[in-house]
This record gives sequence, C-alpha cells and structure tokens, in this order.
Amino acid sequence: MTLVHKYGGSSVATTEKIQAIAQRLAQLRQQGHRLVVVCSAMGKTTNRLIALAKEVNPTPSKREMDALLSTGEIQTVSLMAMALQALGVDAISMTGFQSGFITNAVHSKAFIKEINTQRVEQYLQEGKVVVIAGFQGITEDGHITTLGRGGSDTTAVAIAAKLGCSCEIYTDVDAVYTVDPRIYPPARALQKISYDEMMEMSALGAGVLETRCVELAKKYQVDLYLGRTLEEERKGTTVMSQPVFFEDMPVTGISIKEHCAIVTFRHMEYNAGTAASIFALIARNNLNLDMINQTILDGKVAFSFSCSDEQAGELEAHLKEDPDASALVLDIRRDLTQLSLVGVGMATHTGVATQVFDTLARCGIPYYQITTSEISISFTIDPQNKEKAVQALAQAFHL
Repeated sequence: MTLVHKYGGSSVATTEKIQAIAQRLAQLRQQGHRLVVVCSAMGKTTNRLIALAKEVNPTPSKREMDALLSTGEIQTVSLMAMALQALGVDAISMTGFQSGFITNAVHSKAFIKEINTQRVEQYLQEGKVVVIAGFQGITEDGHITTLGRGGSDTTAVAIAAKLGCSCEIYTDVDAVYTVDPRIYPPARALQKISYDEMMEMSALGAGVLETRCVELAKKYQVDLYLGRTLEEERKGTTVMSQPVFFEDMPVTGISIKEHCAIVTFRHMEYNAGTAASIFALIARNNLNLDMINQTILDGKVAFSFSCSDEQAGELEAHLKEDPDASALVLDIRRDLTQLSLVGVGMATHTGVATQVFDTLARCGIPYYQITTSEISISFTIDPQNKEKAVQALAQAFHL
C-alpha cells in the first residue's frame, strides 16, 4: 500500500527529530508500505531566509524570494533521505520540480497546474522511499515558484490525489479541536470532521490545515488524517466525506482569524459597473476577500469587505499607483479579530444566530461586519474581546 506522509517544520526542526522520523519510516517500509514523504523547512528556516533577503534588499522581487525560500525544504528532504539511507533504507530526495509539480507564474502564491508523477512512480517501483520538498514547483518556462501559506500540506494532498492513496499530515498539534484549547482549555479534540466543515474552519482562521489542501482532499476524495508526529496511538482527526452529524450539536467548532481589516469604498455612484470595477481592481492585485457587503443609500453605494491587515496595506499602496482608482474614497479599519462558528448542523437548526448574538449582547461585546453561509456565521470584533467572546460562545454551544 502506498502512503503519503507530510511532516511540518516543527517536526523536522533538528537532525535528532529527522532521525527519529526516519526510524519510524523505516519500520513502515519494513512492513511493506510504499512511502512518499513530504517535508517542510526545518523549524524557523523560512524566517531566517526572509531575514537574510531583507539584509541585502529591503524589497526583494517575489521571483527571487521564491528561489531563495525553496531551498529550505530542499535542505530538509536531503537530510531526511540521508537519515533513511543511514538506516539501510533506499531513499531519494526530490525538489518540487523534480517531482513533477508544474504551477502557474504567480510567485509566492502559485497554483498547481499539473503533476507529472512518472519519476516518483518509477522510484516507488524500484523500492525507494521518495522524499519530496513541499511548498514548491516550477513554471512551464522554468521559474521556481512557491505555493504560499500551508504549501507543503497542499503538496502532500496533491501528490496523494495523483497517486490515488491516503495522506497523513503530522505536526506538533495532536488533533483538530472544537476551539483553540489555549483560549478555552475544556475544548474537545474531534476524532472526525467533514471536508466541508474543515474547509470552512480553515478558510475562517483555523491554522491546523490549509484550506487549499482540504479543498483538494474533498475534490479527489483523499483520505486525510492529522496527528501529532510520532504519536504512539492514532488519536488525531480524520477528515472525511460524510459529516459526523449529531442532531443536538449545530456547531462543530469556532475559528479565529486575527489581524483582520474591514475595507470600505464610500460615496460611489450606483450603477451596474460599480462592483465590477472594484472586483477588477482586487483581481489585478490577487487579493482574497471575505465578508463582502454592498449598501445603497440615496443613490450612493458603499462597498466593503474584510481581508488581512497585510492585504489591506497592499491594496492601499496599489490604489495610489492606479489611475483608474483616483476617484475612489477608501476607508480601512485595521487590527480586528474575526470569529466564525462552523457546523453542518446549522443547515437544519433555527435560532443559532439568535443564540450567538444574544450571547455577545449579554457579555457586552460589540460586533461589526457579519456574514453567513449554510454552515457558518462570521463576525468581526475588537481584539481585546477575543478571549471573552470565544469562552462565552464555547460554553453556550457546549464545545
């Protein structure tokens, strides 16, 4: 049976940790499993590389940053292959482009266009453990790219989808929890969660799995497991196609997204092209939006959305350089926290929103922009109210 394992940066932060993982992989290989191992950069390597870049150029190009940052994962997979070889296991390391990952040309946020697994499958047939650098690929004309935040998770799920096997992601987190246990210690570890719920929680701030990797897992029906590295018992979380549904539990968990901004374009003329022009501007700058609202009053339009503080700053800078945006009146409210309650049970339960906002009102917590989907309710609050709001809502919904 073929397995894909992915190990995060904290799991491979030292050579001792790499050697311990190699011993576990050697055991699996002896049991007859064919193994593909995807690794992140060691510990704080990516941060160190970014700091080095800033020392020589405060504003390095994204192309050169991709070339530099890709070396972090290459270092890890080379060491992992060496550690396996020292145990008598035939292993080979591969960069993202050697393993067939072809991407588009959006540096720092590239998307996978195709994966040619011919060489990977050849090495597996030869009995090798294939160790692949996560987070990276190459364009059709030969430029190194990186896949953005959580890119190694995306690499692992993508290769598992292509090989038609399961994917196990190992990190320093032992499971997906209903709520961040650092904020709400009674939070429960979830043994199972649906693709839809996990995708929603990831998109809305839960940092344990990146949204893109869950989206790929759902699309290609990859069995996805999240657990702690070298755990003695399998007690992590399985992400599955069918939801785990309990009729008395409309909410599965709470996601938290910090450093959010509400961006508002005010006093625009109301016509069919207003929203289209704003979206065109956003698309040109490759921004991801959330919580989109449009308000019309006295023939004037206010168009607002939420995004990260960083993206709001990028948009503000681009607007100053964009002649088509000179007439737009922009207002940015920064450093907010977005809370999101997620659960497939919301689709069949009434009164969830009432309970959410009654709870906030009783606690005296003001809230701002609100948006809903079939399985989520999201709103922004001031960051100093985060812990109070999370704890009150977790208790209200028995999380």
